[in-house]
Amino acid sequence: MATEGYDLRTFRRRRRRRAGLRRGTAWCPEQSYRRIRAMDAMEVPPPVNPFSPAAVARVSEVDSRPTTVVTSAIRDTLAHLDNYLHSGVGGTVAVVGDYGTGKTHLAAELLAHARQLTGVADQAVYLDAPADTFLSLSRRFLGRLSRDAVRALLDEYRADPPGDLADRLRAELAEVTTDPSLGQVLAMLTDPATEALAWDWLMGYPPGPALVAAGVTARQDVESGAVEVMGALALLHGHRHERFVLILDELDKILSAAGRPAEETMARFSRMIGVFASAGAFLVIAGLPDMLHLLSPQVRQRIGPIVRMSALTAADVRDFIRQSQLRAFGQARLTPFTVETTEYLTNLTDGVPRRLIRLCYHLYQRAVQAGTPVTHLMVREAVRIQFDLANRQDVAADVRRVLTQDGWSYQRDHLIGSLRDLPVDFWVPLDELGAGCCVLLSESVLKSEEVDELNRRVVTIRAAMPDSEVILVVVGHLPAEFAADLTETFSVEPIVYDPQTFAEDLSGSVKASMRRLEQAFGADALTSVRQRVERIQRQQTNTQRSIERLSYQLDEIRGDLRHDHRATREVEPARRRPAVGAEVAPLPGRVARVFGEAIAALDQLTGFERHLREAFAPPGPDAVGAAPLRSGLRSRDVQRALGTSLVLRRLIEAFRDAVAQWYDSHRRTPHPADRERLDRLCETYDGIAEYLPLFQLDVLGDLAVPGHDDAVEPPDRSRSWSEARSVFDGLSGRVRQLVLVDG
Repeated sequence: MATEGYDLRTFRRRRRRRAGLRRGTAWCPEQSYRRIRAMDAMEVPPPVNPFSPAAVARVSEVDSRPTTVVTSAIRDTLAHLDNYLHSGVGGTVAVVGDYGTGKTHLAAELLAHARQLTGVADQAVYLDAPADTFLSLSRRFLGRLSRDAVRALLDEYRADPPGDLADRLRAELAEVTTDPSLGQVLAMLTDPATEALAWDWLMGYPPGPALVAAGVTARQDVESGAVEVMGALALLHGHRHERFVLILDELDKILSAAGRPAEETMARFSRMIGVFASAGAFLVIAGLPDMLHLLSPQVRQRIGPIVRMSALTAADVRDFIRQSQLRAFGQARLTPFTVETTEYLTNLTDGVPRRLIRLCYHLYQRAVQAGTPVTHLMVREAVRIQFDLANRQDVAADVRRVLTQDGWSYQRDHLIGSLRDLPVDFWVPLDELGAGCCVLLSESVLKSEEVDELNRRVVTIRAAMPDSEVILVVVGHLPAEFAADLTETFSVEPIVYDPQTFAEDLSGSVKASMRRLEQAFGADALTSVRQRVERIQRQQTNTQRSIERLSYQLDEIRGDLRHDHRATREVEPARRRPAVGAEVAPLPGRVARVFGEAIAALDQLTGFERHLREAFAPPGPDAVGAAPLRSGLRSRDVQRALGTSLVLRRLIEAFRDAVAQWYDSHRRTPHPADRERLDRLCETYDGIAEYLPLFQLDVLGDLAVPGHDDAVEPPDRSRSWSEARSVFDGLSGRVRQLVLVDG
């Protein structure tokens, strides 16, 4: 659409102005030339916003490369990739950076670059690691490759010189695995009669009857087997197409899924690095900086170059703005931004790409609406609106909770000395010594004048109360440059409010500050012990109040359950009478038994149902009561684990009902479309169960301990947990096989 002659803010035709000076206007060369230059710089931008409002990178399978500013991190990683594509020597490159620094964007650039040079899409694969196990990662890997693509790859091997395909595959895969079953199963994947069963085995499910007849056994370590499957397919792709690239994003989610990674996790990850190196593949792992600290020294030694994401400079930001507008409008320009505002914007955001792109979007909107260039005031207002997500009242409530839980006595809006017009938000006194710790709350600090004001306030507080420590909590955004200036004055680094870490950060800062004051005053040992005892007493009092509130809530739940029980008894007879024509055929015996064993295994893992029954059981000499349940529910980990177990139970029950409905409609000679429907049901179960943190169930060990009559020694109990979890791990694969066999 032609836009010449239109006002792009109102979409109305502009009146033509006659050339020359207006009547009564004097010619001023210097002022007029300055106005002309300003008009050239402020050409009215189009109304379409060329920037992303979310600023979250997404890796797409279609060939669409995002706007990219070539930073040192991108340049170095592309150089490592080009070296691999040229030499064929495999290895592992680690890319680390904080949130929003461009790791996923870099992964998308690597993926597009590798596919452009190799010309084959399957030679470069991107995976977003799940917060689960290596088995889940392997299933995503297989899903990204697809069964058809893997079968086509194996068909190429089958077309090679004559010979048994299974034997040739076993010989070729000897570099990455010693399991002869893997080559056998891959060969069976080329046979339509066994293709589905072979794919299920590769996905980690137990072998079906046809595979067992061919000598394939169940794997002892499914996790290690999943790593070998990934390495085997990488090896086959590499041998057939000479190169294979796997980009594994957010790997830290797997390593930290159960807290500190166990030795088994480290061993499997080390095995994965070794397998991909043996396969001659190029592995890129990306994650947060803590990812490297989670790795053992032996694993870190097996990783090659480490690329750290760097901040954008003001020149990078201007380049990005020009590229974005060139891509959207066909013209590379900086308008409505200026050199000065891009410098200011870069300083306030510390050059973090995600923050910059989000602000560019909002600033562009503001500038188009106002019809002016972006100003410093616009930048500050946008930063406050976008980054001040919390408010002072909510943060003050969090401060109160932290101080209360740690047992500190405190005063709110305390007036220090003669500072009647300048109270501190929180004052934590140190006994009767006249010393203490101040906690100040501040909104975003975006100007040097605001830094100076905070520094003056600290100096004034210390002049009125020399024996004091001051902790600054910023509710919003604090650029790194200003944080360094404030640290020198406050003697402790300011805390930028983050809901995930604030309680831990504030608790540690207050304890450290009070400890320094105690040492400065040289308090005797008896005084220190008395102060700590008083703190412990306050903590116990607060804990007792929390327990009483929880007990009151449990009493309310008990009353609701009794009411529901009476209502259930009234409607149960009517519910048991089946509706006419609505009967559903029961599942085959073995299928129903699998579902029953899964639910029983879950009850064995948690012990929740038994404890709940005991809590409401009539009083008696052997009655346990609600004490074990109350004790367990004090832990947040137990609460989260119970929530996971309840979701898993509902998921198994919903899966059972869906399979029963399918069986009732399709149990007689199901057609291929009916089998696909059953496959989708199984895939739905797997897709949901994959995101459940089942590792949390291990914390329910104490809650799941049987009563006195069923006492079990710890070794036997741990073995029963392993057996119980194996029942619903791979549930969909067993159900599918049994339904098709028994149906």
